[in-house]
Amino acid sequence: MQRTNIQRKLQPRITMKWQRQLILLLVLSSAVLSSCQQGSAPSEPEGIFPTRTGVTWTYNTSVDTVGNNVFRPSGTNVVRIVGTRQLGSKEATVVVATTTPLAGAPTADTSFYAYENNRNDQLIYLNSIQALIGNIEGVRNITGFQAGWYPFIRTSGGVGSTYTILNAQVNATVEGAGNVTIAARVEGRVEANEQITVSNRTYNATRVLIDTRIELRTTAGGFPVTIPINVPLRVWVARNTGVVRQESSAVRIAITGITLPGVRQELQSITGN
Repeated sequence: MQRTNIQRKLQPRITMKWQRQLILLLVLSSAVLSSCQQGSAPSEPEGIFPTRTGVTWTYNTSVDTVGNNVFRPSGTNVVRIVGTRQLGSKEATVVVATTTPLAGAPTADTSFYAYENNRNDQLIYLNSIQALIGNIEGVRNITGFQAGWYPFIRTSGGVGSTYTILNAQVNATVEGAGNVTIAARVEGRVEANEQITVSNRTYNATRVLIDTRIELRTTAGGFPVTIPINVPLRVWVARNTGVVRQESSAVRIAITGITLPGVRQELQSITGN
């Protein structure tokens, strides 16, 4: 009975919010992956991520809602570097991503990134776990997350290199389900160097896997209940361009019967780099 109640409370909330937040994560990834490259001295080698204020990327977004690997157009994302600011011990690149769906009003989000190793590695500033997994309606009073800079895209280690982005556990309250533990582990791996053709242009790209594993842990009738969510995201980045393509497959969440949509973004244009 309580198990049914938990499913009923979590399912509709997670479905809509996670669809939006997965898309947001991809948008932010483009900001992250694409906003990492400007102000280097002439003697420095060309990096992956442009960081000059005013650089603007336009992406077409498509969604696979049923898990058959058929992606249908869903809108556009425009990612723009609007400036820099000091954040903690690092100078942050300020990135605004505006998502315009085919139906509905546009939404905008601001993120902060920093760069290392000649702008081939990128860090993201997270002030809450929601910045990674998004706001899930009905989940509140989240505590225990340590704000700060986290590695996001590391290509300098070469193909086969791996790194930990985040390993965190927080506590929260879910409406109708009580106390919940949210455990999140995110890891990166450089998978390959390969050519990719996007919008009739071919890039020499590096493919990076960002593997996000989240567990919602609670109890029902005195028994532990765990809802695992695994969202692998693959991103292709090219020198002095940033993200040219990124894609996640549709994911079915155990227990709830929910399918998170697959999302694909492909670069249509870049200016100012």
